[in-house]
Amino acid sequence: MHDISLITLIIFIISGLVALNALSYYSERLMLFPSVIWVLCLGIIYGALSHFELLALPELYIDPNIILFVLVPILIFAATKKMCLHHFRKVLKESVILATLGIIISTVGVAIALYWVFHIPLLESLLLGVIVSATDPIAVSAILHDAKDLSTEKKMLIEGESILNDGFVVAVFSTLSVMIFGAEEVSLALSGGKLIVNILGALVLGIVLGGLARFLLRTWKNKAPSFTVNITLALAFASFLLAETYHLPGVLAVFAAALAFGYRPDEDNDKVQVAQEQIWDYLEYIVNSILFFLLGASFFSQASLEIITITFVALVVVMLFMSRFIALGILSPLLYIEEQKITRQDFWLLNFSGSRGAISIALILLLPNDFSHKLLFLTIAFVMVLVSLVAYPIFLKKLLDDQ
Repeated sequence: MHDISLITLIIFIISGLVALNALSYYSERLMLFPSVIWVLCLGIIYGALSHFELLALPELYIDPNIILFVLVPILIFAATKKMCLHHFRKVLKESVILATLGIIISTVGVAIALYWVFHIPLLESLLLGVIVSATDPIAVSAILHDAKDLSTEKKMLIEGESILNDGFVVAVFSTLSVMIFGAEEVSLALSGGKLIVNILGALVLGIVLGGLARFLLRTWKNKAPSFTVNITLALAFASFLLAETYHLPGVLAVFAAALAFGYRPDEDNDKVQVAQEQIWDYLEYIVNSILFFLLGASFFSQASLEIITITFVALVVVMLFMSRFIALGILSPLLYIEEQKITRQDFWLLNFSGSRGAISIALILLLPNDFSHKLLFLTIAFVMVLVSLVAYPIFLKKLLDDQ
Protein backbone atom coordinates (compact mmCIF):
# COMPACT_ATOMS: atom_id res chain seq x y z
CA MET A 1 0.00 0.00 0.00
CA HIS A 2 1.35 3.39 -0.96
CA ASP A 3 2.14 5.93 1.73
CA ILE A 4 -0.51 8.68 1.81
CA SER A 5 2.07 11.46 2.23
CA LEU A 6 3.97 10.23 -0.85
CA ILE A 7 0.78 10.23 -2.94
CA THR A 8 -0.02 13.72 -1.63
CA LEU A 9 3.46 14.90 -2.59
CA ILE A 10 3.13 13.47 -6.11
CA ILE A 11 -0.27 15.13 -6.56
CA PHE A 12 1.18 18.41 -5.27
CA ILE A 13 4.07 18.23 -7.78
CA ILE A 14 1.75 17.43 -10.69
CA SER A 15 -0.61 20.27 -9.72
CA GLY A 16 2.34 22.61 -9.34
CA LEU A 17 3.71 21.85 -12.80
CA VAL A 18 0.30 22.41 -14.39
CA ALA A 19 -0.13 25.62 -12.40
CA LEU A 20 3.28 26.85 -13.56
CA ASN A 21 2.25 26.42 -17.20
CA ALA A 22 -1.02 28.25 -16.57
CA LEU A 23 0.75 31.10 -14.77
CA SER A 24 3.33 31.42 -17.55
CA TYR A 25 0.60 31.53 -20.20
CA TYR A 26 -1.57 34.13 -18.48
CA SER A 27 1.37 36.25 -17.29
CA GLU A 28 2.45 36.66 -20.92
CA ARG A 29 -1.06 37.68 -21.88
CA LEU A 30 -1.58 40.12 -19.01
CA MET A 31 1.93 41.62 -19.39
CA LEU A 32 1.87 42.89 -15.79
CA PHE A 33 4.24 40.63 -13.82
CA PRO A 34 6.84 38.04 -14.73
CA SER A 35 5.49 34.53 -14.11
CA VAL A 36 7.62 34.12 -10.96
CA ILE A 37 5.73 36.98 -9.29
CA TRP A 38 2.45 35.17 -9.94
CA VAL A 39 4.07 32.13 -8.30
CA LEU A 40 4.90 34.36 -5.33
CA CYS A 41 1.27 35.52 -5.12
CA LEU A 42 0.09 31.92 -5.34
CA GLY A 43 2.43 31.10 -2.46
CA ILE A 44 0.96 33.94 -0.38
CA ILE A 45 -2.55 32.57 -0.99
CA TYR A 46 -1.39 29.07 -0.03
CA GLY A 47 0.24 30.43 3.14
CA ALA A 48 -2.93 32.28 4.16
CA LEU A 49 -5.13 29.23 3.56
CA SER A 50 -2.87 26.95 5.60
CA HIS A 51 -2.05 29.39 8.43
CA PHE A 52 -5.66 30.40 9.09
CA GLU A 53 -6.80 26.76 8.60
CA LEU A 54 -9.19 27.65 5.80
CA LEU A 55 -8.07 24.45 4.08
CA ALA A 56 -6.33 21.38 5.47
CA LEU A 57 -2.92 22.30 4.00
CA PRO A 58 0.45 21.85 5.74
CA GLU A 59 2.28 25.05 6.66
CA LEU A 60 5.51 25.62 4.78
CA TYR A 61 8.69 27.09 6.25
CA ILE A 62 11.88 28.35 4.66
CA ASP A 63 14.93 26.31 5.58
CA PRO A 64 17.93 28.68 5.27
CA ASN A 65 20.34 25.83 4.53
CA ILE A 66 18.22 24.62 1.60
CA ILE A 67 18.03 28.18 0.26
CA LEU A 68 21.76 28.87 0.58
CA PHE A 69 23.28 25.48 -0.17
CA VAL A 70 20.83 24.03 -2.72
CA LEU A 71 18.94 26.80 -4.51
CA VAL A 72 21.35 29.76 -4.47
CA PRO A 73 24.31 28.02 -6.22
CA ILE A 74 22.06 27.04 -9.14
CA LEU A 75 20.52 30.50 -9.46
CA ILE A 76 23.82 32.40 -9.19
CA PHE A 77 25.58 30.11 -11.67
CA ALA A 78 22.64 30.22 -14.10
CA ALA A 79 22.49 34.01 -13.99
CA THR A 80 26.27 34.47 -14.33
CA LYS A 81 26.82 31.96 -17.14
CA LYS A 82 24.56 34.07 -19.38
CA MET A 83 26.73 37.13 -18.87
CA CYS A 84 29.09 38.09 -21.65
CA LEU A 85 32.45 38.90 -20.06
CA HIS A 86 33.26 41.35 -22.86
CA HIS A 87 30.20 43.48 -22.04
CA PHE A 88 30.45 42.99 -18.28
CA ARG A 89 34.00 44.37 -18.20
CA LYS A 90 32.61 47.68 -19.48
CA VAL A 91 30.44 48.06 -16.36
CA LEU A 92 32.70 46.23 -13.89
CA LYS A 93 33.77 49.43 -12.12
CA GLU A 94 30.17 50.61 -11.74
CA SER A 95 29.06 47.16 -10.54
CA VAL A 96 31.79 47.09 -7.89
CA ILE A 97 30.96 50.62 -6.73
CA LEU A 98 27.27 49.79 -6.31
CA ALA A 99 28.00 46.41 -4.73
CA THR A 100 30.37 47.86 -2.11
CA LEU A 101 29.94 51.58 -1.48
CA GLY A 102 26.27 51.34 -2.42
CA ILE A 103 25.71 48.56 0.11
CA ILE A 104 27.62 50.47 2.81
CA ILE A 105 25.54 53.64 2.31
CA SER A 106 22.30 51.64 2.21
CA THR A 107 23.31 49.72 5.34
CA VAL A 108 24.04 52.89 7.28
CA GLY A 109 20.74 54.45 6.17
CA VAL A 110 18.69 51.47 7.35
CA ALA A 111 20.70 51.21 10.59
CA ILE A 112 20.07 54.85 11.49
CA ALA A 113 16.31 54.41 10.90
CA LEU A 114 16.23 51.25 13.04
CA TYR A 115 18.19 52.95 15.81
CA TRP A 116 15.87 55.96 15.94
CA VAL A 117 12.52 54.29 15.30
CA PHE A 118 12.87 50.84 16.91
CA HIS A 119 15.65 51.73 19.43
CA ILE A 120 17.79 48.78 18.35
CA PRO A 121 21.51 48.99 19.29
CA LEU A 122 23.66 50.36 16.48
CA LEU A 123 25.71 47.23 15.76
CA GLU A 124 22.58 45.05 15.54
CA SER A 125 20.96 47.72 13.36
CA LEU A 126 23.94 47.59 11.02
CA LEU A 127 23.51 43.81 10.82
CA LEU A 128 19.92 44.09 9.59
CA GLY A 129 20.88 47.02 7.38
CA VAL A 130 23.40 44.95 5.45
CA ILE A 131 21.07 41.92 5.28
CA VAL A 132 18.19 43.82 3.67
CA SER A 133 20.53 45.67 1.29
CA ALA A 134 21.08 42.50 -0.74
CA THR A 135 19.22 42.96 -4.04
CA ASP A 136 17.81 40.21 -6.24
CA PRO A 137 17.56 40.51 -10.03
CA ILE A 138 15.42 37.41 -10.42
CA ALA A 139 12.11 39.24 -10.13
CA VAL A 140 12.94 41.66 -12.92
CA SER A 141 15.12 39.47 -15.13
CA ALA A 142 12.17 38.39 -17.29
CA ILE A 143 11.22 42.01 -17.98
CA LEU A 144 14.85 42.95 -18.71
CA HIS A 145 15.22 39.95 -21.02
CA ASP A 146 12.25 41.10 -23.10
CA ALA A 147 13.34 44.76 -23.14
CA LYS A 148 14.76 44.96 -26.65
CA ASP A 149 15.61 48.66 -26.39
CA LEU A 150 17.66 48.20 -23.23
CA SER A 151 21.38 48.02 -23.97
CA THR A 152 23.43 44.96 -23.04
CA GLU A 153 25.65 47.09 -20.78
CA LYS A 154 22.65 48.21 -18.71
CA LYS A 155 21.47 44.62 -18.32
CA MET A 156 24.98 43.56 -17.34
CA LEU A 157 25.19 46.35 -14.76
CA ILE A 158 21.88 45.42 -13.12
CA GLU A 159 22.53 41.69 -13.01
CA GLY A 160 26.25 41.90 -12.22
CA GLU A 161 25.79 44.45 -9.45
CA SER A 162 23.12 42.32 -7.82
CA ILE A 163 25.24 39.15 -7.80
CA LEU A 164 28.30 41.00 -6.51
CA ASN A 165 26.38 42.78 -3.77
CA ASP A 166 24.86 39.49 -2.63
CA GLY A 167 28.38 38.16 -2.19
CA PHE A 168 29.54 41.33 -0.42
CA VAL A 169 26.48 41.24 1.86
CA VAL A 170 27.14 37.62 2.87
CA ALA A 171 30.77 38.47 3.65
CA VAL A 172 29.85 41.52 5.76
CA PHE A 173 27.06 39.54 7.46
CA SER A 174 29.58 36.91 8.55
CA THR A 175 31.93 39.58 9.89
CA LEU A 176 29.24 41.43 11.84
CA SER A 177 27.83 38.16 13.19
CA VAL A 178 31.22 37.27 14.66
CA MET A 179 31.48 40.74 16.22
CA ILE A 180 27.98 40.51 17.76
CA PHE A 181 27.62 36.84 18.68
CA GLY A 182 31.25 35.71 18.90
CA ALA A 183 32.65 34.64 22.25
CA GLU A 184 35.70 36.88 21.87
CA GLU A 185 35.89 40.57 21.04
CA VAL A 186 37.13 41.31 17.53
CA SER A 187 38.59 44.65 16.50
CA LEU A 188 37.10 46.56 13.58
CA ALA A 189 40.47 46.75 11.82
CA LEU A 190 41.01 42.99 12.08
CA SER A 191 37.47 42.31 10.87
CA GLY A 192 37.90 44.67 7.91
CA GLY A 193 41.15 43.01 6.89
CA LYS A 194 39.61 39.55 7.16
CA LEU A 195 36.65 40.72 5.06
CA ILE A 196 38.94 41.78 2.21
CA VAL A 197 40.94 38.55 2.39
CA ASN A 198 37.74 36.48 2.33
CA ILE A 199 36.37 38.29 -0.72
CA LEU A 200 39.63 37.90 -2.65
CA GLY A 201 39.92 34.28 -1.55
CA ALA A 202 36.43 33.46 -2.83
CA LEU A 203 37.15 35.06 -6.19
CA VAL A 204 40.47 33.20 -6.58
CA LEU A 205 38.87 29.90 -5.58
CA GLY A 206 36.08 30.37 -8.13
CA ILE A 207 38.50 31.26 -10.92
CA VAL A 208 40.65 28.20 -10.22
CA LEU A 209 37.67 25.82 -10.14
CA GLY A 210 36.13 27.37 -13.25
CA GLY A 211 39.39 26.96 -15.14
CA LEU A 212 39.70 23.37 -13.92
CA ALA A 213 36.17 22.54 -15.11
CA ARG A 214 36.91 24.01 -18.54
CA PHE A 215 40.15 21.99 -18.69
CA LEU A 216 38.34 18.74 -17.83
CA LEU A 217 35.71 19.42 -20.47
CA ARG A 218 38.38 19.91 -23.15
CA THR A 219 40.38 16.86 -22.01
CA TRP A 220 37.53 14.36 -21.92
CA LYS A 221 35.99 15.63 -25.18
CA ASN A 222 32.54 14.24 -24.57
CA LYS A 223 29.97 15.96 -26.79
CA ALA A 224 26.83 14.88 -24.91
CA PRO A 225 24.84 17.82 -23.41
CA SER A 226 24.39 15.86 -20.18
CA PHE A 227 28.19 15.72 -19.77
CA THR A 228 28.51 19.51 -19.84
CA VAL A 229 25.53 19.89 -17.50
CA ASN A 230 27.11 17.44 -15.05
CA ILE A 231 30.36 19.40 -15.06
CA THR A 232 28.66 22.78 -14.62
CA LEU A 233 26.37 21.54 -11.85
CA ALA A 234 29.38 20.07 -10.04
CA LEU A 235 31.20 23.37 -10.53
CA ALA A 236 28.33 25.43 -9.12
CA PHE A 237 27.96 23.35 -5.95
CA ALA A 238 31.67 22.64 -5.45
CA SER A 239 32.64 26.31 -5.64
CA PHE A 240 29.93 27.27 -3.16
CA LEU A 241 30.55 24.44 -0.69
CA LEU A 242 34.34 24.76 -0.75
CA ALA A 243 34.11 28.50 -0.20
CA GLU A 244 31.67 28.15 2.70
CA THR A 245 33.80 25.37 4.22
CA TYR A 246 36.69 27.82 4.50
CA HIS A 247 34.37 30.67 5.62
CA LEU A 248 34.52 32.48 2.30
CA PRO A 249 31.46 34.06 0.59
CA GLY A 250 30.13 31.22 -1.56
CA VAL A 251 28.09 33.54 -3.79
CA LEU A 252 31.25 35.27 -5.00
CA ALA A 253 32.99 31.94 -5.55
CA VAL A 254 30.12 30.71 -7.76
CA PHE A 255 30.10 34.03 -9.63
CA ALA A 256 33.85 33.83 -10.32
CA ALA A 257 33.63 30.15 -11.25
CA ALA A 258 30.87 30.79 -13.80
CA LEU A 259 32.79 33.68 -15.39
CA ALA A 260 36.01 31.66 -15.48
CA PHE A 261 34.22 28.69 -17.04
CA GLY A 262 32.92 31.12 -19.65
CA TYR A 263 30.69 30.83 -22.67
CA ARG A 264 32.92 29.54 -25.47
CA PRO A 265 31.14 26.90 -27.55
CA ASP A 266 33.23 25.02 -30.08
CA GLU A 267 32.42 25.79 -33.70
CA ASP A 268 31.43 22.17 -34.40
CA ASN A 269 29.50 21.77 -31.19
CA ASP A 270 26.76 24.43 -31.33
CA LYS A 271 23.90 21.93 -30.91
CA VAL A 272 25.42 20.60 -27.72
CA GLN A 273 25.82 24.13 -26.38
CA VAL A 274 22.21 25.00 -27.16
CA ALA A 275 20.96 21.78 -25.54
CA GLN A 276 22.84 22.30 -22.28
CA GLU A 277 21.76 25.96 -22.17
CA GLN A 278 18.15 24.82 -22.44
CA ILE A 279 18.65 22.38 -19.57
CA TRP A 280 20.13 25.15 -17.44
CA ASP A 281 17.24 27.46 -18.35
CA TYR A 282 14.79 24.84 -17.15
CA LEU A 283 16.73 24.28 -13.92
CA GLU A 284 16.69 28.02 -13.28
CA TYR A 285 12.96 28.18 -14.02
CA ILE A 286 12.07 25.34 -11.62
CA VAL A 287 14.35 26.57 -8.82
CA ASN A 288 13.02 30.12 -9.16
CA SER A 289 9.46 28.85 -8.96
CA ILE A 290 10.19 26.80 -5.83
CA LEU A 291 11.98 29.73 -4.21
CA PHE A 292 9.25 32.28 -4.91
CA PHE A 293 6.47 29.93 -3.82
CA LEU A 294 8.28 29.27 -0.53
CA LEU A 295 8.79 33.00 -0.01
CA GLY A 296 5.08 33.66 -0.31
CA ALA A 297 3.89 30.58 1.56
CA SER A 298 6.22 31.07 4.55
CA PHE A 299 5.26 34.70 5.20
CA PHE A 300 2.35 33.84 7.49
CA SER A 301 4.19 31.02 9.27
CA GLN A 302 7.49 32.80 9.95
CA ALA A 303 6.75 36.53 10.19
CA SER A 304 5.10 38.11 13.23
CA LEU A 305 1.63 39.21 12.14
CA GLU A 306 1.02 40.91 15.50
CA ILE A 307 3.52 43.70 14.84
CA ILE A 308 2.44 44.34 11.24
CA THR A 309 0.37 47.53 11.25
CA ILE A 310 -0.19 50.21 8.62
CA THR A 311 2.37 52.41 10.37
CA PHE A 312 4.89 49.55 10.55
CA VAL A 313 4.50 48.73 6.85
CA ALA A 314 4.79 52.42 5.90
CA LEU A 315 8.03 52.78 7.88
CA VAL A 316 9.50 49.63 6.37
CA VAL A 317 8.57 50.69 2.82
CA VAL A 318 10.20 54.09 3.38
CA MET A 319 13.38 52.37 4.57
CA LEU A 320 13.24 50.02 1.60
CA PHE A 321 12.96 52.80 -0.96
CA MET A 322 15.08 55.51 0.63
CA SER A 323 18.09 53.34 1.44
CA ARG A 324 18.81 52.54 -2.21
CA PHE A 325 17.57 55.91 -3.44
CA ILE A 326 20.07 57.77 -1.22
CA ALA A 327 22.91 55.40 -2.13
CA LEU A 328 22.29 55.88 -5.86
CA GLY A 329 21.94 59.63 -5.39
CA ILE A 330 25.33 59.88 -3.69
CA LEU A 331 27.10 57.55 -6.12
CA SER A 332 25.46 58.65 -9.40
CA PRO A 333 28.33 61.08 -10.31
CA LEU A 334 30.66 58.04 -10.34
CA LEU A 335 28.46 55.87 -12.52
CA TYR A 336 28.92 55.68 -16.29
CA ILE A 337 27.22 53.52 -18.90
CA GLU A 338 28.70 53.42 -22.39
CA GLU A 339 31.15 56.17 -21.35
CA GLN A 340 28.33 58.57 -20.43
CA LYS A 341 27.02 59.53 -17.02
CA ILE A 342 23.83 57.74 -16.11
CA THR A 343 20.67 59.60 -17.08
CA ARG A 344 17.67 60.24 -14.86
CA GLN A 345 15.94 57.26 -16.44
CA ASP A 346 19.01 55.07 -15.77
CA PHE A 347 18.89 56.22 -12.15
CA TRP A 348 15.28 55.09 -11.72
CA LEU A 349 15.99 51.91 -13.66
CA LEU A 350 18.74 51.00 -11.21
CA ASN A 351 16.57 51.99 -8.27
CA PHE A 352 13.61 49.80 -9.20
CA SER A 353 15.87 46.93 -10.21
CA GLY A 354 16.83 46.59 -6.56
CA SER A 355 14.19 44.10 -5.44
CA ARG A 356 15.07 42.25 -2.26
CA GLY A 357 15.03 38.45 -2.23
CA ALA A 358 15.30 35.17 -0.36
CA ILE A 359 18.95 35.61 0.66
CA SER A 360 17.88 38.29 3.16
CA ILE A 361 15.34 35.93 4.73
CA ALA A 362 17.80 33.03 4.82
CA LEU A 363 20.52 35.08 6.52
CA ILE A 364 18.16 36.22 9.28
CA LEU A 365 17.01 32.64 9.87
CA LEU A 366 20.68 31.72 10.43
CA LEU A 367 20.88 34.08 13.40
CA PRO A 368 20.78 32.47 16.90
CA ASN A 369 17.25 31.62 18.08
CA ASP A 370 17.84 33.44 21.37
CA PHE A 371 18.61 36.71 19.57
CA SER A 372 15.93 39.07 20.91
CA HIS A 373 15.41 41.00 17.66
CA LYS A 374 15.28 37.99 15.33
CA LEU A 375 11.48 37.97 14.87
CA LEU A 376 11.38 41.72 14.29
CA PHE A 377 14.21 41.48 11.76
CA LEU A 378 12.47 38.60 10.00
CA THR A 379 9.18 40.51 9.77
CA ILE A 380 10.87 43.66 8.44
CA ALA A 381 12.72 41.60 5.83
CA PHE A 382 9.57 39.76 4.73
CA VAL A 383 7.68 43.04 4.23
CA MET A 384 10.59 44.53 2.27
CA VAL A 385 10.96 41.44 0.10
CA LEU A 386 7.26 41.03 -0.71
CA VAL A 387 6.65 44.74 -1.38
CA SER A 388 9.70 45.10 -3.61
CA LEU A 389 8.98 41.89 -5.54
CA VAL A 390 5.40 42.89 -6.27
CA ALA A 391 5.73 46.67 -6.72
CA TYR A 392 9.14 47.18 -8.32
CA PRO A 393 8.49 45.14 -11.50
CA ILE A 394 5.42 47.32 -12.18
CA PHE A 395 7.46 50.54 -11.93
CA LEU A 396 10.27 48.98 -13.94
CA LYS A 397 7.94 47.92 -16.73
CA LYS A 398 6.48 51.45 -16.81
CA LEU A 399 9.97 52.90 -17.14
CA LEU A 400 10.85 50.56 -19.97
CA ASP A 401 7.58 51.27 -21.80
CA ASP A 402 8.26 55.02 -21.63
CA GLN A 403 11.80 54.60 -22.95
